[in-house]
Amino acid sequence: MLQRKPLTMAVSAAIGASAFLVAAPSSAQQEQMVEEVVVTGSRLQTNPNLVSATPVLSVSGEQAQIRGNTRIEDFINVLPQAFAAQASETANGATGTAQLNLRGLGAIRTLVLINGRRLPLGSSSSPAANLDLIPTQLVERVDIVTGGASAVYGSDAVSGVANFVLKKDFEGIEIGGQYGANYNANDDGPWDQVQAAAGFPSADSTIDGDEALLYGIMGVNTEDGRGNLTFYASYEDREEILQGDRAVSACALGTGSGPTSFAGYQCGGSSNFRSFGDPADGSGRRVFLEDDGTAVPFTGGSGQLYNFGPVNFFQRPSERYQFSMSGHYEVAPDVEAYTEFQYTNNVSDAQIAPTATFSPLWDVNCDNPFIQNNPGIPLTEAYGCTAADIAEGTIKESTRTNYRNVEGGGRNSRLTNTAFRWVGGLEGSFNDIWRWNVFAQYSQTSDESFDSNYFVADLVNQALNVVLDDDGNPVCRDQTGGCVPYNIFQRTADGQSFVTQEALDFIQGVGVSSGSTTQSVFGGDIQVNLGEYGVSLPWTDAGVGLLVGAEYRTDELDFRPDQALRTGGLGGAIQPPVSGEVDVSEVFAEVEVPIITGARFAEELTFRGQYRYSQYEAFGNDVGNDFNTNAYGASLSWAPTSDVKLRAQYQRAVRAPNIVELYDGLANGLPNLTSKGTQIINGTEVEVFDPCSGPNPLASFDVCARTGVTEGQYGSIADTASGQAGSITGGNPNLDPEVADTVTFGVVITPEALPGLTVSIDYFDITIEDAIAQGVPAQVTFDNCLAGNLSFCDFIRRGPRGDLEGNQPGFGFVQTQVNIAERATSGVDLQVNYSFDLSGGHTVGIDYASTILDSLALTPFPGGEDVECAGFFGNACQDGGIGTGANPEYRHRLNVSWYTPWNVSLIGTWRYFGETDNDDTTDEFQSTFDAINYLDLTASYDITDKITARVGALNVLGEQPPVFTGAGPSLGNGNTYPTIFEIGTQLFGTVTARF
Repeated sequence: MLQRKPLTMAVSAAIGASAFLVAAPSSAQQEQMVEEVVVTGSRLQTNPNLVSATPVLSVSGEQAQIRGNTRIEDFINVLPQAFAAQASETANGATGTAQLNLRGLGAIRTLVLINGRRLPLGSSSSPAANLDLIPTQLVERVDIVTGGASAVYGSDAVSGVANFVLKKDFEGIEIGGQYGANYNANDDGPWDQVQAAAGFPSADSTIDGDEALLYGIMGVNTEDGRGNLTFYASYEDREEILQGDRAVSACALGTGSGPTSFAGYQCGGSSNFRSFGDPADGSGRRVFLEDDGTAVPFTGGSGQLYNFGPVNFFQRPSERYQFSMSGHYEVAPDVEAYTEFQYTNNVSDAQIAPTATFSPLWDVNCDNPFIQNNPGIPLTEAYGCTAADIAEGTIKESTRTNYRNVEGGGRNSRLTNTAFRWVGGLEGSFNDIWRWNVFAQYSQTSDESFDSNYFVADLVNQALNVVLDDDGNPVCRDQTGGCVPYNIFQRTADGQSFVTQEALDFIQGVGVSSGSTTQSVFGGDIQVNLGEYGVSLPWTDAGVGLLVGAEYRTDELDFRPDQALRTGGLGGAIQPPVSGEVDVSEVFAEVEVPIITGARFAEELTFRGQYRYSQYEAFGNDVGNDFNTNAYGASLSWAPTSDVKLRAQYQRAVRAPNIVELYDGLANGLPNLTSKGTQIINGTEVEVFDPCSGPNPLASFDVCARTGVTEGQYGSIADTASGQAGSITGGNPNLDPEVADTVTFGVVITPEALPGLTVSIDYFDITIEDAIAQGVPAQVTFDNCLAGNLSFCDFIRRGPRGDLEGNQPGFGFVQTQVNIAERATSGVDLQVNYSFDLSGGHTVGIDYASTILDSLALTPFPGGEDVECAGFFGNACQDGGIGTGANPEYRHRLNVSWYTPWNVSLIGTWRYFGETDNDDTTDEFQSTFDAINYLDLTASYDITDKITARVGALNVLGEQPPVFTGAGPSLGNGNTYPTIFEIGTQLFGTVTARF
C-alpha cells in the first residue's frame, strides 16, 4: 500500500469533524428535514431560486422508454453533445462496456455520475465509465453539463458531466416488457452490383438483431412516512447482426476499376488469404492459390483478397442482468440515512473474421511434400527452393505463408463484464442554516475475455514443417504434443480444402484474460447560508452561500492475461499485464455571492466560485509517481428582467492519468492508414496504403529511405492488409495531468408573454493542454516523415522485410503514452422547449436541441499543424483520439409530442446529421458524406389507468448509412460507422403495467 501523505490524514480528519459537528443538533433546532434536490453542476444549495450559470441540458428518463432504448448509450447518443464511443455495435476492439463521449474529446474525459456521485473505472482494459451500471428504466432524468467541472466533481470532468438522477420515492409496482428487431430492405445503392461483379451473393431484405427486455420496479414507503425503499431488476437478451446481412457491408469494400468493380467500388479485403512464397532471403516470389489449387502470380487485386466482411458482427449478441436498490430513512429529525446499490452482469460476443497466418513469420521446409508438383507456378519456385534445397530439406525462414483460417471460423471473444457499486451516507440540516453530508462509496468491476479460434504461432510453425515418414505418409517433423500436418498448400479441383479438423485442433488455441478494478471513496461537505448571520451585500436580501468539503478516493486496477496473450503467441498481438493504484486526497470549496436582486435591470446578479486541490499518489509495476492539481472556476449570472437571464463562466479543469495510461506494458496496436492511391500489379489495379510498397512504389526511393526502406527492399515491400498497420504501444509512469480551460457564455429566455417557452443559447470553448495521447497519430507521423520532417522518421520501425504490417511485435509506429497533444473544441448549443394546450384537451410539446460545431481540432505535437475535425470524416481524427469518425458541423434532435384526450400520444423525432467531408483531401472519389435525416415515430395508448402499450420505429424511412472504405476499428465497422449511423429500421413494442 502507498504511504499516506499529510493531506490524506487532514482529509480524513475533516470528514470526521464534519460528521461530529452535525451529529447531534438540539431538539429546539430540529425541524422537518428539507428533501435533497440533486442539482448538477454544483453541490451548493443555499439559494435554490437563484439562476445557475452552468449550461445544463436535462432530458427526461421517460424519453428512453418512448424511443424504445433499452441501453443508456443508445438513448444518450442521439443528443448533439454526444459522440460515439464503445457500444454494442463495436466488434473489432470491443471491451464489452458501454461508454459516453461528450464533445468528441474522448470517453475518458467525460465524468459519469449517478445521483451526483462518480461511477468506477469501466474495466481493467478500458478505464472510461461503463454505462451498463445505470438502470435505464429507473432514470428520472439525465443532466448533461457543458465543459469542465473538475472544481466541483474532481478529475475527468473535462469535456462535460453526465449525471443520471434516479427515481427516489417510487411507490407501487411497475412491470414492463419490450420486444424489438432491426429491419433492412437492402435495396438502396449500388452494393448488389458491386458484389455481383466480384461473384459474391447479395444481401436480401432481412429482420434480425432481435432483442427482448423484461424489467420490474417495486417501491414502498415506510408506514411513518419517513423513508422509502425502491428495487429494480431487469433482464435483456440481444441477438447479433452480421455484416453479411447488410448490403453496405456484405463485402469489404475498396476502390478500383475493371471487370470486378462497379461504380468505382470493388469487393476488396485482406491479402492474408492464400498467398505463399517470398522468403526473407529474396530467392522466391509471392504467388496466390486459386480455388482449384493452381498457383498464379500474386497481384493483391480484388480476386485475391479475402472478404472479411460477412462474418463480422455489426451488433454483438449479448445477455445482461441488472439490479438496483435505493433507500432513505429519517433516522432522527433533520438527519437522514441513505443508501444505493447497482449491479450489472453483461456477457457479449465480439466476432470478427477468421484468423490468419499474418505477417512474414512462417518457416517452410523445401522437402515439404505438400509444396511438390502443384499445378501452376511451382510452390518450390515460390519459396526459392533449389533441387539441392529440396534434397537437403532446407528451411526457408520468414516466408509470406499467409493463409486465412476459413475452416476454423471467425475469431470470437466472449466478453464478460460484472460490476457493482454501493453508496451509503448521512445527510442533514440544523437551524435551517446549515446542511451537511457524509458518505462512503465502494465499487468493484471484474471482466474476462475468452478468445477462441486463434492460431498458436509456435504450433503453426510446427505443423507446417512436414516430411514423409518411412511409409510415405506426411507427418510433422516434430511430433511433440500430437502434431498434425497443416496442409494449406493443396486444394481439390472443385475448391475443397485439405485442412483437417485434427490439424485445427492442434494449431488453434484460446486465450484468457481477466481483470478487476476497485474504487473506494469517502467524502463529506458542509454548507451554510451566511445571510442568516448577516453576511450579504447591501443590494440584496439573499445571503452569501459557502460550502467546504473533502474527499479521499482510491482506484485499483489489475489486468491478468495468460501466457499466450502476454507473449503474442496467440495471433501475434501482445497483451501485457497491468497492475496499479492511484490514491487522491482532495479539499474543495464553493462560494455563491448574490450581488443584486430585485432591482431594475437587475432582477438578479450573482457571482459563484469553486476551487479544488488534489494530491495524487500513483504506484504500479514497481514504479511510483505523485503530483498535485488545482481546479477552479468562476461564473456570473445576470437576469436583467425575469424574462432574460445571461450567464458566463470560466473553468480550469484537470484530468489525472489513469492506471492503464501510467503502467501499461509494451504491446502492439493496429492503427489505420489512409489510401494513397492505386498502382498496377501484374495488370491489376490495387489500392495502396503504404506508398513505399509494391513493385512500382508511388514514392521515390529517397522518400521511402526516410521511413526505413533499404535499397534492397525497395520495390518488393508488401502493403499493409486493408490499411491496418502495426504500432508499438505502452504506458508511461511519468505522465502529468491534463489541464483544460473552458469558457461558456449564453442566454436563457423565458418570455412571460409566451408561457411554456424556454430558449437557451450557449457558446462553449474547451482547450486541453498537455493532453495524454498514444504518441503522434500513425498517419500524421507517416505523412510528416514522407514530407521530409526527419524527426518523425524516428517513430517508424519497419519490419525485417521492410513492411509496416501489424502483428509484428516491436515493429510499426511508436505510439507510447505521452503528454504531447492539444485538443480543442468550440461551438454553440441551442435549446428550445415549448409546450402549449389546444382546445379539446390536446397538448403539444416541442423539444429542440442542436449543436453548431465551430471547431474540433487536434494538435498532435507542439508546434504541429492543427488537424481540424469539425465537418470531416476519416481516420486522421479517429486515430488521434478525437471525434468519432464523422463529425458534422451541425446536428440536431427535434422531438414533437402530441398528447390527446383519447389516451393516445404520438411522438415524432427528427434527427439531423450534417454533411461531412473526407479529411483526406486527396481522396476525390470518397469526398463527402451527404447529410442524413432520420425520422423516429412512437405511439402510446393507455389501455387502462394502469396498463400502457407502445409501438415505435426508429429510422422509419430506412435511411442507409454512408459508406467509407477506410472506416477502421474500433468505431469503424462494415464500411461505415455503425455507432453513429443507423444500419436499419429498429422496430419495437412495449407493454407496461403499474400497480
